[in-house]
Amino acid sequence: MQRQLTGRYTLIFILIYAAALSVLYFQFHQSLADIFTVLFAFGIVFPVLAWLLTKRWPMPDEKPAFRNEWLVIILLVLFFTWYVTFGSAFINKFIPKDILAIAWKTSIAVLLKKLLVFVLVPLLIYKTAGFSLKDFGFRISGNRLFSRETLLPFFILSVVVVLFQYYFSGGAEPIRKGQFAFRQLIITWPLLFLWLFIEAGLVEEFFFRAVLQSRIAAMLKSPAGGIVISSIIFGLAHAPGLYLRGAESEGISEQLPFHFWGAYTICYMSLAGLFLGIIRYRTNNIYLLMALHAMVDILPNTKEFIATWHI
Repeated sequence: MQRQLTGRYTLIFILIYAAALSVLYFQFHQSLADIFTVLFAFGIVFPVLAWLLTKRWPMPDEKPAFRNEWLVIILLVLFFTWYVTFGSAFINKFIPKDILAIAWKTSIAVLLKKLLVFVLVPLLIYKTAGFSLKDFGFRISGNRLFSRETLLPFFILSVVVVLFQYYFSGGAEPIRKGQFAFRQLIITWPLLFLWLFIEAGLVEEFFFRAVLQSRIAAMLKSPAGGIVISSIIFGLAHAPGLYLRGAESEGISEQLPFHFWGAYTICYMSLAGLFLGIIRYRTNNIYLLMALHAMVDILPNTKEFIATWHI
């Protein structure tokens, strides 16, 4: 039964991915070489590595679904959708304009908004339903956190991800072209890692993996279903921001219609959700997910971080 469900959800993902790829290639003439390079890396190599590197972890048990949990998940997704479309701008109305006029202060304000929407609200909702921090992968002993089983996946996956981003990511082009001094990069990268560990790692991995993936898997009684559905939502979650605020981190400067970004985020960003989803399924270690997510984003965000913090 579990194998049948895995096959079914894998087919669903393939069909959605194929539809998105068709939009990018036939309507927007995106390079098939670029698309297939990302597909090979994030859709095959990284998920296989993630699976092999976490096979020694004991399989975590998901807490059974509670009554009407589907409604909770739908409301959380709707709340998230409201935030990324209109909610963020609405909250900005209550933030002093002198804060929003300065880039680094704006970054802190955005972080606090994300922590509220993507971490605090769902955490409080699930705590009222009897969930604990352990259920979401926060309570891990120090011995286990710094064990070989944790550090080996982090270092190996970090190296292959950073190498891929350096050679193939449009967002890493300024680094490849040598736009920054060595001193800038040495100062920037440790600080940026710590920033992304919270701003991208905690925010996105808690919401999309610890909550959405784990709870969808519990409701469907299928880990594959949880990984596939949360990965698609994870990809599409980036579309409004890329459409409204630009896509410099992706190396794209022209204004493109929203359905391009919907297809783009499925073909590129949903795939990242697969290997991160496998890590979540095999380990339930939120800290490992946060650190890996930071490494995925570190090169594409270097230019913006340097400009924001005047490094």
